[in-house]
Amino acid sequence: MKKLTANWGLKLASLIFAVIVWFLITNINDPVTSVRYTNIPVTLKNTNLITDQGQVYTVLDGSDTISSVTIFAPRSIIDSLNQNNIVATADLQDLSSLNTVSIQVITNKYYDKIESITPSSSVVKLSVERKASKSLALSATTSGTLTDGYVIGDVSTEQNMIRISGPESVVGSVKYAAVDVDVTGFTSNIGTDADIVLYDANGDTIDSTSVSMNIKTVRVNVVIYETKYVPLNFVVKGEPATGHMLTGRVEKNPTEVLIAGRSSTLAGINEIRIDDEAVDVTGFTGNLNASVDVSKYLPNGVTLADDDYNGMASVVVYVEAIATKTLDVDIGHVGLKNQVEGFNIEVDDSEYNTVSLTLQGLKATLDTLDESDLNGTVDVEKVIQNNNLDHLSEGTYSAAVDWVLPDGVTVKTPVEVYVKVEKKD
Repeated sequence: MKKLTANWGLKLASLIFAVIVWFLITNINDPVTSVRYTNIPVTLKNTNLITDQGQVYTVLDGSDTISSVTIFAPRSIIDSLNQNNIVATADLQDLSSLNTVSIQVITNKYYDKIESITPSSSVVKLSVERKASKSLALSATTSGTLTDGYVIGDVSTEQNMIRISGPESVVGSVKYAAVDVDVTGFTSNIGTDADIVLYDANGDTIDSTSVSMNIKTVRVNVVIYETKYVPLNFVVKGEPATGHMLTGRVEKNPTEVLIAGRSSTLAGINEIRIDDEAVDVTGFTGNLNASVDVSKYLPNGVTLADDDYNGMASVVVYVEAIATKTLDVDIGHVGLKNQVEGFNIEVDDSEYNTVSLTLQGLKATLDTLDESDLNGTVDVEKVIQNNNLDHLSEGTYSAAVDWVLPDGVTVKTPVEVYVKVEKKD
């Protein structure tokens, strides 16, 4: 017993010295150090405690991600850890009256050998609201610029309604849903899947991370048509009032339109023919003015391609009173045709050397005519027929003259001359 208690002070000092030596050796060989990990996600537990009550939650300020976590532990432990070993959780069972939940941070290994874990944030901040749902019509738009000579036709989606749900404040601010397709450089039809975007009343996009949608993308089909300029051709119907005539002048505005369709369809279209009751001059004594909806006369598969054009065209059909003009034409300007062999046939100018010719037509045209410009003919065959002859015989016959006249000019009163027929010796 004396041996055990003898020199107890020396023995105690030796023990303390041994502990110090062990501590120094341990820390020299495996010192405590630290490591810092960033962007550690926080897993929320027992979220059903909110959702089962018909409510939804939204994480505020990105607080479900810890910007950094610092771990103090022996170097051997630190070297054995990586970011995947950091486990951060927040149990909604501990939700405070301020809608915050404390974050618990541990490691999934060597946790008992770690001296401390220090996160840069300690709570997840939530917004808790009633859950709301509603259905929205889904619209489709296009953006970008097509290749020159092409236009957008029909834009359609394979589904035209979506249903959203989420926090009442967010769902209430959503006014419409839409998808957009970039058509830049395309020359043929497009079929693509596009992301659905939510918008508020001002047309600004809404962050949809807190909103669930029954579909997030939808198939969009964009029809792209080729374009072509073609003239308008108005069909003028009827006849003006007695004593009046069409001038042949038709003014159109526009004179041509830009149409769109499949290239195979456009290839066979060279004009838009407008046969409309509004362009009927029957009984008119003055110009006809009308407006016509061009779109009613487009061929199947063709549309108007100019968004700034309303589809209406105006037309003016000019009508004038018929004018007359009398000219004394030298009888030498009357010739013969279809002469009969064995006879001398000539226009008899023994009694008069001019004939009075009264013409009718547009004043502007008549004003250009001069006696020297006019020529006529007598058809010998008609002379035989009109005089009930079986064959031509000698004599003097009255014969009608056929005149060569400009378009729109007619003879008001027929002109006849004498034709003398003699047998050749």
